Amino acid sequence: MGMHPILFEYGPIRIGSYGVTLAIAFISAFLLINREFRKNNCDVELAWDLHFFAIFGGMIGSRLLFIFENFKAFLADPVSMIFSTTGFSVLGGYVLALILCIVRVRMSGEPFFRIADIYVPGMAIGYAIGRLGCIVAGDGCYGLPCELPWSMSFPKGLVSTLSAENPPLAALYAKLFPGKPVPIDIYVHPTPLYESISTFILLAILLLVNWRIGGGRRFAFFMVWFGVSRFFVEFIRLNPFVYWGMSSSQVLSLLFILGGIIIAATSSARLARIDAAAAPPVVPSED
Repeated sequence: MGMHPILFEYGPIRIGSYGVTLAIAFISAFLLINREFRKNNCDVELAWDLHFFAIFGGMIGSRLLFIFENFKAFLADPVSMIFSTTGFSVLGGYVLALILCIVRVRMSGEPFFRIADIYVPGMAIGYAIGRLGCIVAGDGCYGLPCELPWSMSFPKGLVSTLSAENPPLAALYAKLFPGKPVPIDIYVHPTPLYESISTFILLAILLLVNWRIGGGRRFAFFMVWFGVSRFFVEFIRLNPFVYWGMSSSQVLSLLFILGGIIIAATSSARLARIDAAAAPPVVPSED
């Protein structure tokens, strides 16, 4: 597959395709979220605060989870892993960003689930575009070797699929396809593309369905869809299975699904409280 991990390079300055795609993802998310905030008569200044925490928490959390998933490699060369241009686990970023945003929303006095319902379309479009950055850069987030018609290879990627440059991938191909010669360039599942397509479908549902804002159902739907999508795609990714036959991302995905189910199950009570607060006071009869 033709790709350009580095779009521009001048001396020590390098502009990578992943960084550019990530910037487009963040800008698209912020524009959509700000529109949703204005549409629902919410303070856009709060939205900008949440954008900051989303970026900070997303970048730090995703790096921390990647280090946790690859702790032996981290101990062998910690500096390289910390400052590498590859190596992010998105679920870790979501978790830390969510914690920081919960704190900020609580400080604002706004109901958390109202803000969460408004915010999630931006999370969806940001993730959907961001995963495409993994494809254009070939950053190693791809999946297992396969021979499907839509499989892809990344010979010039940041983490190449050339067997001579990626011995672990070559060994995995030999294990999955015994008796077959290892190709020069190994084709793999384009798992970031799978996730991107799934999340674009999710985005359409979040925007087109007439959701009742405030109960948390929109946010819950996002959590369940995202968790289910990530849980199943992990089976064809390269992450190690270390917890009860699951990867750490699958464990977090199950927590996302469980959290979404609980939020959805309790949303009716929150909506009832919203209705009660909005109802006009009952004037006692003078009869």
